[in-house]
Formats: sequence, C-alpha cells, structure tokens
Amino acid sequence: MFECFGPQLGQIKFDLEPMKFNHKLADHPALGLESLSKALPELPKHQVIFSKGNGDHKHGLRLEEAIESIKVSNSYIAVKNPEEHASFRDLFCDLEYDLTKLIKMKKKGIKAKDAMLYLFIASPNAQTPFKFDQYTNFLMQFRGSKEIAVFPPLDHRVISAEEYEALIDHDEKRLPLNPEVDHLAQKFQFNAGEVLHVPFGSGHYMKNGSEDISISLSMLFHTDETLMLTNAMRMNHHMRRRMKKLGVQPRQVGKSSHFDALKARILPGANLAHNIMNRFRY
Repeated sequence: MFECFGPQLGQIKFDLEPMKFNHKLADHPALGLESLSKALPELPKHQVIFSKGNGDHKHGLRLEEAIESIKVSNSYIAVKNPEEHASFRDLFCDLEYDLTKLIKMKKKGIKAKDAMLYLFIASPNAQTPFKFDQYTNFLMQFRGSKEIAVFPPLDHRVISAEEYEALIDHDEKRLPLNPEVDHLAQKFQFNAGEVLHVPFGSGHYMKNGSEDISISLSMLFHTDETLMLTNAMRMNHHMRRRMKKLGVQPRQVGKSSHFDALKARILPGANLAHNIMNRFRY
C-alpha cells in the first residue's frame, strides 16, 4: 500500500497524536555509509555542518573522520536538504508519494507542501533540547536508538500562544521547558527500523542511546491546514505587538478556523504594507 512505511501509516491520528510504527527503508542504498561518504561532500558546504561538543562548526570534513569523532565526543553532523543530491532523489520522491497519499486519505489537502529532508548523525548519549518543528514531521531511525518525549500539539500548557507565534515568526530562538508539564509528554523508545509521527506544533526532546551513534532522517512538510495555521500565527504575532499598546490581545489561533483562515489570507497584504512603510522611513 505504501512504498516506504508499514500499513500502520494509514491508522495514525494525523497531526493530532504522535505514533510510532515501522518503515521499510533500513537497507536503502542512499543511507549506507559508503553512499553518504560520496554524497555529503558533493552537497553545498553550508548544507552539511559538523559540530563538536565544544561548539566548533566545520564544513567539508570527511565523513569517515567525522564518524570516528562522533563516536567518542558530543558531536553531530546535520545535513539540510540532502534530497538535492541525486542519490536521495528517488527516496525523497517515494516519501513524498506516501505522504501525499496519506494527506488525501485523511482529507488534509492534495499534496505535501514545502517538503524537505533533514539528516542527522549524532553521538551516543547526545541530547536534543526541547523544541518544536514548524512542520509536520515523520522521523525515521536507521542506526542506534533514542528516547523521545512528545507533547500534545499546540498545547498552551506547554508552549504559550505568544511563544508559538514568536517562534513561528522567527523572533525567538530559545524555548524553555517547565519541568512541571513533563508529565504531559508521551515517551517513546525509538529504534532502527521505526518511524515516529511528530504532529505539527508538538514540543519534543530526545536523548540518543548509549550503544551506538544515531542516524536519523526527518521528512518535514506542510499540509493546507498547517500552512494556514502557520500564517495565522504569523499574523497574530504582528497583531499582538501592536494591540499590546491598547491593552488587548488577538484571538488565539486554533479557537476559530474561520478567523484563522481570514488571518492567513490577510498576512501577505500586511507584510507588503509593512515593507512599503519601512521604505518610506529611510
């Protein structure tokens, strides 16, 4: 039924709850170390970052050298948009096919929008701090293991409406987690051969297992609904900054689909007016 995922894909509560199931990509040639050793140096240097535990970032490091370093240090290799390399294109198309099929099945639109891959190779015991992805995420594990905590999507007990809007609009980078809400997360033991659906707007954090390096791949994308919510939150952020002076607040995104859609439609015009006003200031 699906090219890359097990039949459980059709059973997920899409963008409502996290769910773990199986993928069929364990032996995909694009993700073998030999193929990665050839592909990664051929990508633009800014798309492949090797980061050591001391915060140093390097580009263009040989994969074998980076892997050996990763095994014994708190380091990682992050690869943005590996689908731009020929060895990943068929894999990307197959993933896009499956997820477009799912989107239609769940009546969320007609295709995956703004889809991209993100490859991550990280040290044993490395931790990813609390964050949320601004896309729907299907995270696939290929080597090593993780412990992952996923919070309910767009839950304002975990992330406030103001924080969501600021993060979506790229105004804020840090996202603290209140330990008192940790009980709201679902905890998953995540192993090679498995995929985890992380809904849009779900805060999450993770820790790699101690036995091996971790190799994982995310397929990130928007649906019509998440793109509308994203633009509505951006509009809300702009409105909130201006309405604060009047002592009022905009209606939270998620309370009314009608108002959310209206805000999303208004955003391009509001951005244009803002840019024109900025030009006249100088």
